[in-house]
Amino acid sequence: MAGIKERIIKEVEKLPEDKIAEVYDFIHLFRIGIESQKKTVKDKRQEALKLFGIWKNMSSKETAVLDDIRSRRQRTFRERIL
Repeated sequence: MAGIKERIIKEVEKLPEDKIAEVYDFIHLFRIGIESQKKTVKDKRQEALKLFGIWKNMSSKETAVLDDIRSRRQRTFRERIL
């Protein structure tokens, strides 16, 4: 990994002074974008974990509704195949 960093530094050193700011802006925005993506993934993971285990201790009415949904989906799927 250090090899590619050294090559990048050498290339940047060869640039005219007035272009180095543009390269910095590009690299900075690229890094910020990567960090933002990581944060988004982490936030989504945390949001999903909040729902972990919500199916435990459901009332009989809630269970009946889910069973009905499951049954309807199975019937629909079977009709499409046949």
